Amino acid sequence: MRESKPATIENRWDILYVEYPEVYDAFVSVPKQPQMVEVLKSHFDLKEKLILDIGSGAGDSSFQLSTISKRVIGLELEDHMRRIAERKAIDLNMTNVTFIKGTALDIRLPDQTVDASVAITLPLFLEDEIRTYIREAMRVTKTGGYVINLGIAPFCYGGDLAETILGDAKVTEEDTEGVVDRILRDEFGFAYFDYEAVQTYASAEHMISTYGFIFGQRAIDEIRKTGRKHVMWTYRVHYLVK
Repeated sequence: MRESKPATIENRWDILYVEYPEVYDAFVSVPKQPQMVEVLKSHFDLKEKLILDIGSGAGDSSFQLSTISKRVIGLELEDHMRRIAERKAIDLNMTNVTFIKGTALDIRLPDQTVDASVAITLPLFLEDEIRTYIREAMRVTKTGGYVINLGIAPFCYGGDLAETILGDAKVTEEDTEGVVDRILRDEFGFAYFDYEAVQTYASAEHMISTYGFIFGQRAIDEIRKTGRKHVMWTYRVHYLVK
């Protein structure tokens, strides 16, 4: 039996994915404007395409992608997350979305299977893992297809509360986000663009129970002090036409 739930997991995403998938699901379900699919639809032709959603989590990204494509395969390693996604697919009658167990580092699909591979805020941090993921995404994507990586823009961890969350921590181009940018652009030839999206919560308490639970006590204190109910996110979309 799980011990009583803490006030925050202080940025321990590994704990979040395994022990609190329902909080993660609630967090990603909070609407953003513009939606991710609106941005991707405006830049890429995904209509009537088969998309691989790498690291699909509790299914939110896969369900969004399914509205602008023919079919989506959600790839997710964590059983807890995948079960939530499968239940939601049934509840939503999403017949063009399927979920399979797997990891970005070893995608169990044949070469040139999908028209586009999409990864959204994929939690990979080691340089060799990033390179392996990109090679796998390129391998399973058809010639002429898209390889798309959507992540948080450099220095924007946690959105516009980044400075509050990080405190005195020093963030440089050598940190994780800078490394991802360098590998994708310099080693694999990806292009990129940035966009902003506002995520609006129902109340400050709602924001504390999801965003604050994940991002830590500094974020919780700031939300309580200001009563804020929104976060401005800056995303960076790297893409490659294979």
